[in-house]
Amino acid sequence: MPQNPSRLRIVETPEELRRAPVDAAELREGAVLVRAAALEAPDTLPAVRQAVPWMRLWRDHPSWAGGYWRCVVDAEDDTPVYTAYRPRTLRFHTDMSRYLVPPEFTVIRCVTPDSAGGENLLLHIDDVFARLRELGRDDIIRFLTARRTLSMEARHLGPWVEGSGLEVDATASTQLAVAADPAAPCRIFDRHGATKGSHLDLSPADERLFDDFLDLCSDATDLAPQVRLESGDVLLFSNWRLLHARLACAGSGRVTEICMGDSAPTTEEPAA
Repeated sequence: MPQNPSRLRIVETPEELRRAPVDAAELREGAVLVRAAALEAPDTLPAVRQAVPWMRLWRDHPSWAGGYWRCVVDAEDDTPVYTAYRPRTLRFHTDMSRYLVPPEFTVIRCVTPDSAGGENLLLHIDDVFARLRELGRDDIIRFLTARRTLSMEARHLGPWVEGSGLEVDATASTQLAVAADPAAPCRIFDRHGATKGSHLDLSPADERLFDDFLDLCSDATDLAPQVRLESGDVLLFSNWRLLHARLACAGSGRVTEICMGDSAPTTEEPAA
């Protein structure tokens, strides 16, 4: 499969990691795969601290209170609301897009790989925008950059906003990647890709544009590095700049642990 190698760096040894540490700016431009052999830590949280010691772990959801979320693929379990538990292909998405300020970075550590599937695909939004312009799909670009009101519960506003009485502008662009600042918050809604519920009020025409956008992402295999994770490998990328997808698993048993975080607090925590 043709891929865009400039969007993926592979770190094979501890020496490589020390010589060229992973930083926030790099993850905004592409993904980094750190092989298990480059990490001294046998467990997820120590491995994440070694790979990105600067990252502040995101814990603003009950499932992430321990610092990571464990995803176990089980073909027999049809009850989970999160489609990531199911073996089928997980379409391109970004996580926690229903929050006012989603966490900026994602780290996926493989605990148990799938026997013959479950590869990860990563697609940079700048590459998608370039492809849209090539195809003359300015209608999708206008849709992605429009400001809309989020359909959020109070808890999605953030830990220091909920119950504080603060006035919050709960509008945000679905896509801010065209902004001059590469560190500007970006939100690419997954439209039932990885989470339940709808986070935007969309017209039928908008829904068709959203589906066209996701179909184009799925077809852009020449732009998306395909990464297979083995036990202990760690994959890192910007949750604001890269969309993530997972190919279908061969069956049950794939286990990953996912951390999310920021390079600095995204909200000013009030003084005690």
